[in-house]
Amino acid sequence: MKFAAFFLALQMFFASLFGAGGMNFDRASAIAKNDLAAAGYSLSRTMQRECYDILRHTLHSKTDSTEVTYIWGAASYLEMLSDAYRLFPGDVTLRANYRDALKQMLPRYLAADQTIETADGAVGGISYYNASRGNTGDYYYDDNEWVCIQLLIGYENLGDPALLRAAEENLKFLWTGWDDVAGGGIYWYMDHTSKNACSNAPAAIAYLLGYQLTGEEIYLERGKMIYDWMNRSMREDDLFADAVFLDGTIANHWKGIYNQATMIYAGTLLYEITGEEEYYTLTKATVDATIRHLFSETQDESGETVICMQANPIYTAWCVGWIARAYVKFYEADPQKDTAAMEHFNAVMKAELATKDENGLYDPFFLSGAANPEAYTGLLAQCGVACSLLNAAYYDALLR
Repeated sequence: MKFAAFFLALQMFFASLFGAGGMNFDRASAIAKNDLAAAGYSLSRTMQRECYDILRHTLHSKTDSTEVTYIWGAASYLEMLSDAYRLFPGDVTLRANYRDALKQMLPRYLAADQTIETADGAVGGISYYNASRGNTGDYYYDDNEWVCIQLLIGYENLGDPALLRAAEENLKFLWTGWDDVAGGGIYWYMDHTSKNACSNAPAAIAYLLGYQLTGEEIYLERGKMIYDWMNRSMREDDLFADAVFLDGTIANHWKGIYNQATMIYAGTLLYEITGEEEYYTLTKATVDATIRHLFSETQDESGETVICMQANPIYTAWCVGWIARAYVKFYEADPQKDTAAMEHFNAVMKAELATKDENGLYDPFFLSGAANPEAYTGLLAQCGVACSLLNAAYYDALLR
């Protein structure tokens, strides 16, 4: 056991050696000594090995199935790879899988040069990603946004201009979902019946990342428009509802944690870009509200405080991966460097380490009491756990 732990630490050391600015021994050493990093690294390798067929450029929906995943699962896999790459840019296998998934897997979901029906009429020459593989069929705006974000981050990580071109083509598509019905906002699905948090906050992220990478003012303008519409239309007690009807009234007051996460991330980007205090204040208020919404504190028999994730069906691992990513993003930009959100989160993640099973998988409900054994093998579930571990490790080893 000691030899295996030493070998893994050595492997992690070399995999993380080439960080921002080149070789960094102190950074690599901090990561190699971190238990959360070890768990995230190991799980990401498991998911690459068990779910991705690099010869066929195919991603499976479960570790114990050859069923091909939907595009949402493909995006979650890319999220895991990009979070792992931030910590382990020297891992040759990771880099190869990351590049292949972006360049070879994603295009199999692409419907190129399509005509889209919008409120202003038909728009031609549009490309988007289908829910399933193939060049025709249904599309969802939120699915495309998760992909677009990863294309932009992939370009930032790998420097391949083809990824930026693909992202900018997708940004054109995303704007076909915006109109003035309900005061603005992007539709969720091609049937144009609702405008949802999940199809707007990540769109704001995509446009703002696009602005940071290209300097195109239209992307900043659209990112601001979407973010402001979300705050006008869905903000309730510093959290965000799920959807609005087309008359502008709230359709669903459900506070999905990933919707809070994406608004935290978008608000942080706006604060980084503009330096405007309003964006910081709004975002900090949502960060604080999510701590109350997501975590509970109890005492054990010795009187020690125990932080748990509250049992609630909205807390699946993919959603939690997004709140981890958003908390880290906000902490990096926060001039006050308030540790409350990440300390709560990391307390849960350190308890999560004990849930590892014989297959190297973890409880995708984070000891919240809602565990379902059948959910353990799912791509979304385990990629979400890996993202949670990797972001917790990034904070624990490098930022704190």
